[in-house]
Amino acid sequence: MAFPAPAATSTNNPEVTHLAEPQANPELVALVSKLRDAKAERDAAKDAKEWLVDEWRHLWPLAPEEITLRGCTEWDDCREVDMAGSPVIRPGEKYARRLRSIKDLGWFIDFRTSHIEKARSEKARLQRIAKLDEEKRVLRLGEEYYTAIERVKDASGIHAADARIKTAGRAVTHLCKQIMAVQAKSPACLAIKAEAVEVWCEVHTYLLKDDDGIFGWPCRLASDILNVAAGGVS
Repeated sequence: MAFPAPAATSTNNPEVTHLAEPQANPELVALVSKLRDAKAERDAAKDAKEWLVDEWRHLWPLAPEEITLRGCTEWDDCREVDMAGSPVIRPGEKYARRLRSIKDLGWFIDFRTSHIEKARSEKARLQRIAKLDEEKRVLRLGEEYYTAIERVKDASGIHAADARIKTAGRAVTHLCKQIMAVQAKSPACLAIKAEAVEVWCEVHTYLLKDDDGIFGWPCRLASDILNVAAGGVS
């Protein structure tokens, strides 16, 4: 946003006593310039990651069904994701499947092993051995899957891309905190603070803009302030 020059006052009319509209604090002007640079870096980092994902997507494996459980929520931290970190929704299913970790798979092997000698009959013992063999097979599938995705991550450079995005995001947060710590003494100052709120929400929690409750109010207030500063043009 360009900050307008102070309103002109007439020196020929003694009845004109109002002051020119105060402009933004120079410290805020400098900070918002840095914030825009940080936002631009974050956008560039996201674009770079998207390019990597497009280049390597075809090598990203689908998890074997044996190491998945039916998904029941869209916020599961253990859900299956693609290379971009987006949930993998299989045909006919509402949520991404939950992945069984190597630790979980290993636990079942330990459990099966400890119960073999507790079988009360030879038939039961053989059944438990068969189940143990199946758990070992599933563990191998899991190890192959997790090894494969890590191989793709290492070869593609996605770790560095994610780190770049996080670094830019932290810079945005740091600058927003600095901006909010400076007292606003003019409409131009408020406009800068409103811009900081919008940038932070876009970078970190864009869903707040759709929240019609108290958590979404800061985003709406920031939008209104910027709209008024721009002359009321939506």
